[in-house]
Amino acid sequence: MNRTRRTAAAALAALGALALAGCGGDAATTTAAEGGERRVAFLAPSTSLRALAYDYPNFAVRLQERCGDCVVDLHTAADQAEQNRQGEQALADGAEALVVVAVDGAEAGSLLTSADAADVPVVAYDRLVKDAPLDYYVSFDGGAVGELGGRAILDAVGDRAGQGAVVMLQGDPADNNAGLFAAGAHSVLDGEVEIAADRSVAGWSAEQAEVEMAAALRELGGRELLGVYTSYDGLAAGALEALTAAGYSGVPITGQDAEVAALQRILAGTQTMTVFKDLPAQARTTADLVADVLAGEEPETTTTTDNGAGAVPTVLLQPEAVTKADIRTKVLDSGYTTAEALCAGAASTLCQEAGITG
Repeated sequence: MNRTRRTAAAALAALGALALAGCGGDAATTTAAEGGERRVAFLAPSTSLRALAYDYPNFAVRLQERCGDCVVDLHTAADQAEQNRQGEQALADGAEALVVVAVDGAEAGSLLTSADAADVPVVAYDRLVKDAPLDYYVSFDGGAVGELGGRAILDAVGDRAGQGAVVMLQGDPADNNAGLFAAGAHSVLDGEVEIAADRSVAGWSAEQAEVEMAAALRELGGRELLGVYTSYDGLAAGALEALTAAGYSGVPITGQDAEVAALQRILAGTQTMTVFKDLPAQARTTADLVADVLAGEEPETTTTTDNGAGAVPTVLLQPEAVTKADIRTKVLDSGYTTAEALCAGAASTLCQEAGITG
């Protein structure tokens, strides 16, 4: 087995062990290459399924392809205080770079200050950390994400825009991305359709989204519900539970992340679209950046982002809208998920009807 496959197997095995352990506070490590080690810490929220399923494994594999003596240590935390402690320990243990998916971007500054004092570069991954020294930021264009969702709602509403109102479910206020998504969606929807309710959902929780959606329905005041903008597939799932309980069906609803369950809802017609972000590509891009930095080279970036402490060199990737017609070409053909996973169980018939399977 070559080194890349060894590392991939180790990353996935560590992921499985982490899931069995319940994640919080645990750490997993890729297999070290022969010889010396250069340690890189990947810190993520224990509740982030995408970080564990896509980001860390793809980052670890790509980094060791580029840096044969690099070892990636995965740390997961339930809150920012725990993540800060994990990062401080990683610095004390000799980590040469930190990749941080902040639990709370407003509270992660002390860790970045410590890394800066130790001259250890930090990459804010997906979530910006504000008001602290930051070396790099890699994410998707958050404004574009919101614009795609907002445009999908307007397209679905069509000439009925003046006949009712829209509900918006935004993400966790502690996540800087939630504000970017919201601003993008509002830039499309404001002035075009009435917004009956605009609610934030703590922790990006599907369960809390159901609660917020039920409350939003009470704010309609007799107006027709034209559509529901949500900024994450999990929020869409929770919103649909509330809609179903209230007797609604066929309401246009958006999401983000192209989760398998969301793709199945799109095939079934209960979710209108999702915003697809190529998470493996984001992880590989970040690994390339870290490898360049560790090699003493200047990494390629696309722009800068003001995080309140300066202009941070930034790589912004572009999202794509996915509807039923796009699932094969945009999601399956990219390798993001497989037809076997998408079409399992009750979704088998839906896949056949959509021409995804024979």
